[in-house]
Formats: sequence, structure tokens, C-alpha cells
Amino acid sequence: MIITEITRNIHGEQITKRLDSLAIEWYESTKRIQRLRTAEGMDIAVKLLGNTSSLQDGDILYEDEEKIVVVTIKPCEVIHVKAIDFLRTAFVSSEIGNKHLPLFVEANELLMPYERSMYEWLTKQGFDPQRCERQLLHQLNANVDPKHHQKIKSSTKNIPLLINDKAFMNSQAPTAMKGD
Repeated sequence: MIITEITRNIHGEQITKRLDSLAIEWYESTKRIQRLRTAEGMDIAVKLLGNTSSLQDGDILYEDEEKIVVVTIKPCEVIHVKAIDFLRTAFVSSEIGNKHLPLFVEANELLMPYERSMYEWLTKQGFDPQRCERQLLHQLNANVDPKHHQKIKSSTKNIPLLINDKAFMNSQAPTAMKGD
């Protein structure tokens, strides 16, 4: 069976038909073309092109009189960080992005697939990361063109930095404040 589009999601529906689960890993949800097998052994070829770019937990891929094939994202080991305040959340998110690691958001939590070096870095920075098993469902996506950095011709080298923090300004040496 070849699936080229997702018609709807099972969440919020009352289903009376037999459910056949297509369990996938979080990283398989963004693959546009792949061959998969359901829990009951049904072979499915997924070919998502155009507007439908990824599979979501609960997506219905196939339906007949007897059964429905539904996508299930498998839980995996994750790093869990509670979003404490805006500045610290922005700092963590920026660092994760700079390392090109996937980042997921669930309510006021940041989640990412477990990686030992990132877990240790977060611990050293005082973010109190927790290891647990969770589904990774809502990935943040910057939607940046891969050639974005090649297109930028300008630089921030000659733009003055204006800071109104007195504690910061008092800690700087007088030679560092040439822009005044």
C-alpha cells in the first residue's frame, strides 16, 4: 500500500474499528519516503510530498470497513529540562540549536533525545536536566533555507553594541567602551 497523504488524525475521534498501529521512532516521522510495517504485518510505503511533510502521532494512514492504521511515535530516552524563565530558556535553546540537535517542546518543558555530552553540559550549567522516557512529539523547527548563510552578504562587525546594564558597564575596562 502506498500512502501519499494523511487525511486526518485520530486524536479527538471516537473509533470503533480495529486499530493497527504503525510504531515509528521520532526521527522517522520527518522522512518523506520510507517503507514500514504495521503491528499486524501490513506493508506500507509512505511517500509524502508537497504540503504534507511529516507524520504525527495519531495520523490515520489507511482505513477500510474493519480497521484503521494509525501512526504511533515510540517513547525514547530523553533529556528533560523545565523552562525556568525566558532568558535561561532562550540560552539553552540557543546552545542546543548551535549544536544542531533536535529540540522538542511540551508545555513548559524542553525535551531532546538523550545525548551524554549534552546532559553533562546542562548539568554543569546548573539546569538540573532529568533523564526519562517520553514521546518526542512537538519539534521546534526554524524553517531556515539550507543556503541561508551563503545568501547573507552583510556583517555585524561595525554595528555598535548598546547595553544599558549598569552592573555590566561598571565591570568593563575603560578601553572596551570605545563606541561612546
